Order: sequence, then C-alpha cells, then structure tokens
Amino acid sequence: MKCTCTTAKLAVKDIFLRKILGFIALLLWTQIAVAQQEGRILGVVKTTLGKPIEYASVALKQSDDKIFKGVLTDSVGKFSFANLPNGTYKLVISSMGHINQTLPNFQVNASNKVFNFSDIQLADDAKQLAAVQVTGQRKVIEQSMDKMTLNVEHSILAEGSTALELLERAPGVKVDGDGNISLKGRSGVNVMINGKLTYLNAAELAILLKATNSSSISKIEIINSPSAKFDAAGNVGMINIVIKKNQARGFNGSINTNAGAGRNARYGGGFNLNYRSAKFNIYGNYNYAYRGETEYLDFIRRFADGQVSNFRTSTQRTETNEPLNTHNFRAGIDYEIDSSHVIGLLVNGNLGSYIHDSETSNLIRNNQGTLLSDMFTQNYDKQSWESLTYNLNYLHRFGKKGRALSADLDFAPNRFNSNLNLDTRSKPNTDFPDGNLARRRGTVPAKTDVYVAKFDYTDVFSEAIKWETGAKSSFIQADNNLVYHRFINNNWEYDATSSNHFKYKEQIHAAYLNVMAEFGKTSIQAGLRGEYTNTNGNQITANQVFARDYFQLFPNVAVNQNINANNQVQLSYSRRIERPNYSSLNPFRMFRDPSLYYEGNPYLKPELTQNIVFNYVFKNKFTTSLNYSRTSDVITWVTGQNDAANTTFEAPKNLPSLVNMGVSFTAQVDYFKWWSATNFVNVFRNEYDLQNSKNKQTSFSANTQNSFKLAKGFGAELNAFYNSKSAYGMMIEQSYWAVSAALQKSILNDKGSIKLAVNDIFQTNNFRNDTRYENINMYSRIWIDSRRAILSFTYRFGKQFENGARKTASDDIQDRIK
Repeated sequence: MKCTCTTAKLAVKDIFLRKILGFIALLLWTQIAVAQQEGRILGVVKTTLGKPIEYASVALKQSDDKIFKGVLTDSVGKFSFANLPNGTYKLVISSMGHINQTLPNFQVNASNKVFNFSDIQLADDAKQLAAVQVTGQRKVIEQSMDKMTLNVEHSILAEGSTALELLERAPGVKVDGDGNISLKGRSGVNVMINGKLTYLNAAELAILLKATNSSSISKIEIINSPSAKFDAAGNVGMINIVIKKNQARGFNGSINTNAGAGRNARYGGGFNLNYRSAKFNIYGNYNYAYRGETEYLDFIRRFADGQVSNFRTSTQRTETNEPLNTHNFRAGIDYEIDSSHVIGLLVNGNLGSYIHDSETSNLIRNNQGTLLSDMFTQNYDKQSWESLTYNLNYLHRFGKKGRALSADLDFAPNRFNSNLNLDTRSKPNTDFPDGNLARRRGTVPAKTDVYVAKFDYTDVFSEAIKWETGAKSSFIQADNNLVYHRFINNNWEYDATSSNHFKYKEQIHAAYLNVMAEFGKTSIQAGLRGEYTNTNGNQITANQVFARDYFQLFPNVAVNQNINANNQVQLSYSRRIERPNYSSLNPFRMFRDPSLYYEGNPYLKPELTQNIVFNYVFKNKFTTSLNYSRTSDVITWVTGQNDAANTTFEAPKNLPSLVNMGVSFTAQVDYFKWWSATNFVNVFRNEYDLQNSKNKQTSFSANTQNSFKLAKGFGAELNAFYNSKSAYGMMIEQSYWAVSAALQKSILNDKGSIKLAVNDIFQTNNFRNDTRYENINMYSRIWIDSRRAILSFTYRFGKQFENGARKTASDDIQDRIK
C-alpha cells in the first residue's frame, strides 16, 4: 500500500512537470512567431575618449515618458532591445560618474524596424562621482526580482562589524549561536565570496566570516534562485559577499580605523589602494581586526536510565572568553592586452588566531534535589589558520556582440591547527571520596587543498535569445589528524579510543547549458546542469574506507512577465543539492567538556531539494514572494544521550524529509525626502519528518532598515529585527529580537566620515533552545556578546568609483572546508 501511494505521487509529479514544460514550450513558440513582426534597437555606449562603458543603464521610454524596458550594457558597451511593438520611443542612458544623455524621439513602424545607435558618448561628471563616493545615496537594502542586495559600504551600522554580524541583520537571514546560517527558515544556504564557494565546513566558515571585517566588503547579495551557471550546491539559494575593488582611473584608495567595546574591547583598521591606467589595473587591500568577546551558556539536561520517576538533572553554566585576531589581504593585477583580451592574477589571504578559554560548572542532582556530583571544567583551545587563494583568470571578448569566453584556474591551500587542553576537577562524592582530576589534551592539525578549473562561454542566437555554457572541475584533498592524550599516573598516555586520522578526497565535474529568451514583455530562462561527484573517506585509525559515487541533473526554469509598467510576475522551479561538508563526514570526537562531545558521520548522504518560487513586484517597490520546497535526506545535527554515563553528544544525521513553505513581503518606502526604509516580513512553516514523529512549527520574522539624511553632513540608520519560535530538526528555537542604531558625520570636505554604531542596544539577541525527543529532555541558552558600541573613521583619496571585485573559481568550494 505504501509503495502504491509513492508510485501514484511520482506519477502526479511527472504529469504536473510535463504540463509546465508543455506550457513553456507553447509560450516560447507563440512569442517567436510574434517577435518576427516587431522592431529592434542596437547601440554602443562609450566615453568621450572612445572607451566602452560596461554596465551603463539604458532605459527605453514610451511617448508618455514611462519606462517600457531597461537593460545594462555588456563588457564592450553594447546593448539591444528586441521585439518592440510599433510606437514612439526615446533612449535615456546613464552611468555612475558620467552625465546622463537622452536621445531624441524616434518611431518604430512598418517602414522603420531597426535602429542602430553605434556611437553614444557619455561625458565624465566629476560632481556626481564625488557625491556617490561620499554620501552613498543608494539604499542600504535593495530588492529586485531574483535577489536582495545589502549595500554594506553605504551602511553606517556596518562599521566595525564582521561579515557574520552583517548577515544577522539581513532580511530573512538567521544566524544561530554556532554560526550556522539559514534563509527564510531553511538551512543549507551556500555562502560565496566574490561568486565562488569557500569549500569550508560550518565551523571554519563561521570563523572566516567572523574574521572578515565590514571595511573590506562592498555588498552582500542574497540570491533566491541561482541559474544553472552557478553550482547546484545550496538548497535554499546563495549568499554572495562581494569584496571591494576600485575601477577608477589613476591612483586612489581609502584608509579606515575603528575601536569600541562590548563585554571586551574591539578594534581594527586597514587600507584599500588602486591604480588604473589604460592597460593595467593594480589593486590591493589589507584589514586587521581584534575582537574580544565573552559568552555565557546555560545547559540543563535530564537523565532517566529508563525510569522517568528516577531522573537526574545536570545544570551547567559556562563562561567563555573568545579573543579573535584576523588579517585579511587581497592583491591583484589585470592587464588589458587589447580591447578583446584581458588577463589577471589575484591572491586572497585570511590569517588569524582564536582562543576558546572557558570555565564550566556542572551540578548533577537526583529527583529529590540531592547533590550527586559537582564538577568544574577548564577548556583552553588555541586555534590558528591560514587560508589562501591563488587565481589566474582570462577574458576574451569576440567581435560578435554578446559573445565572450572566460576561464579561471584556482589553487587554495587551507591550514588549520588546534591545541586543546581539557581539565575537569570533581569534588568528593560517592564515586570519588577524595575527589578527582581528569586531564585530556589534543592536537588537531588539518589541511585542505582545493584545485579548481572552469570556463564559461556566452553567445547569442538572435537579439531575443542568448545562451551560455561552461564546465567546472574541482579537486579537494583534506587531511585531519586528531591526536588525544590522557593524563594517567602522572604521565601523558596516548588515547587510542578518541584519536582519529581521517583523509578525504573529492572530485566534482560539472557542465551546464543555460538559455535566456526575451519576447516582448515575456522573458524565459531555462537551464540544465549536470554534476558528477566522487568521494573517498579513509579513516586510517580504524582502517575503514567510505566511498560514494553519483551523477545528478539539476534543471532550472524561470518565467518573467512584465504585465505593465507597475506589475511584474515570475515563476521559477529549481532542483538543488547540499553535500555534507568534510568535517561532518569525519567520525572523530571533539570534546567541549567530559559530558558533551561532537562527532561526524561518514555515512551521510547528500540532501536534494526541489524549489518552487512565485514573485510579484508592484511599482518596483513592493515584492511578494511565495515559496515551497521539499528536501529529502535532510542533513541535521541531532542530539543523542547516554543516560547511564550522564553524557550528551551531537552528530549529523539524514532525516527523511523537510517541507518548507512560506510567504514574504518586502516594501521599499520613501516616507519623506530625508527618511527611507526597507521593511521585510516573512511567515513560514517547517515540517521535519523524524521517522517516528514530526517536528512542525509555523514561524514569523520581520526586519526593518531605516536611513535618515540629516542636515549639515549628518546621516543616521536604525535597524530592528524579530525572529519568532521556529523548528530545526529535533529542536525548537525560541524567539529573539534586536535593535541597532548608528550616526554618521562627513568631514574634511566630504573626503572623510566619522561613524558611531551601537548594535543590539537592549541586548536581547540571545538563543534559547528546547529539545524534547524520546529520552532527551534538554534546554540551552546562549548569551552572545552582541551589544557593542563602535566608533570608526574613514578617509578617501583620489577618484572613487567601485565596480565590484573579481570572482574566482574556488570561492564556492571554500564554504565546505569549514
């Protein structure tokens, strides 16, 4: 009966998918027929010196001055509009740092179908350039059809923050006490840096994001439905952190410094330099940050030994001091051989050290309240890392408009080291009449080498149809050798039961085809990506080998319809994958204290997700989004318990499924000329299948980002967010909220700025979790060091005109090294 139901469900899904594809094919065929009877416009936008301007905005307006369509110029300054109905039009061209230009009206009719504006020239606008670099008129948060952008460099509140802290304030994003990131209630979001996966595991990614200072970040993009061009990894979409890179001519740059405190001091500083000539662009930046932090943890567990009436309660209190020192640097050079060929070299680096210095008291009482055990644990873990990426890139622009070839080679060596000392003292009790001292120490040298090669090719079939294809191969080798010793009889002895040497190799080979077609007010993007994965894990200590080999196809379809100037809709479907990171597969044990440890699971399977998203945009200001997804073999950290030993452990496990559904609303509002805001509301429901039961919860989150333009060079920001109770795996996460504010003053002829930011003013951003499952009864609360005040200063010199940072092929892989 169960098998019959499953077969029926698959049949229904197959019929539904065929109907969708049939509808899209019919729509495509109809639009092609109509398009043959409509007009088109071609053009090239240049500077007054004849150099092409890329990413210039070209608006096509009708006779009533309403925008009919809009595009951006490509890498050689070209643009086009196809399938235009008869009528009167005009072009308005704009580009940051240039004077806008409006071309005279022209008629598209039966005798005039094609217009070619081959020499549109824009003059430099020094005043506009200066205004952009100082006042930052762009909204802090911008919402488009397929992504949300957090403009970090235009945010006063961002000063002195880390990338992880910035994500906490992003609409729809949630960061838990361990640094795990979820989007709209779903985990499995992939984090990229400049469009590339980081290939780090969760803990290492959290450290990297804590080590990345806001002064080096241009913007953060939250991409809901990545196309087939992007890696299929990331069940819920992608978060792309774009690092600053200046593209202005001549020598320019900036310096910054900041200082402040939460429970402990924080300070940092850095610089950003750039020199650009006709042929060369040389750039680099460096940032140092020290972040002192003290965190408190309450942990209450109940152990029953199978008899509910005869339970014991463990009450733990932990205070952790966590100083973090980080050095981030980036240096590169681009050489434009000629107008068609560009080659570049780039190196990224992140170096740092982190100390986990904690003291934990653990009191165990019986159900009568009698004290059975009193333990005190000191955990001192000194960690250091070195993460580098070397990139060689090449771009070839062909003579044909819209045709280009790019290639990347990456090598990313990552080194991590941990030295752990764990001392636990027990006061005299029944088991130890004279008390006891248990000591453990461990070393965790880990290295991960990533090799990535990729190419992308774009071309056009016609003015209405573009296509792109490419391939990517990544090779990863990880070596983690955990060695534990225990202090026994006044000697350090090797602990064979806890030590573990684990080697891991992974290959992923991918290819994709993506087609984008535009017919009148309808645009369609359809792509297919294939990925072959081969993994091999070798647990040398236990002489066990774990291998996995599979090939998956990942379709992606999105249909956009511009109903009119004020209304736009989009329907998209995608299939995505989330592979377990390397540390999750490693079965070694990492102790937090004698009664709590973490271990990996070499038998984890990748989770697969099918997503459907519907978006509606009104007046380019109000966006409503409906989303539904179903994930199979969902990877979740679950809690286990040994009642007899009063011990708890956490390990990743594949749960049968997760269903996530929700609706969100984003409003970009200008209340007054001096007050603008982006408001976000999301209601979602998670339903976890735990095999024997379900964990269901309907949740709510809200976020408001407000910017104020005040008199005499002053500006201000106010941010607030709220996350209600939500479900994660076996656990229920309780609600929390925070309010932050900042003030800015421009000085030194608008070349400098002073900013004061206060985050989590009421110190309400703490995490409370409940787990009630089978024999597990557990509650935890974490008071993170979230309330802090930061004073910062920034000075800019030379021309300031940023145009994004170069992306490398390995940024996506680095996310999973963690």
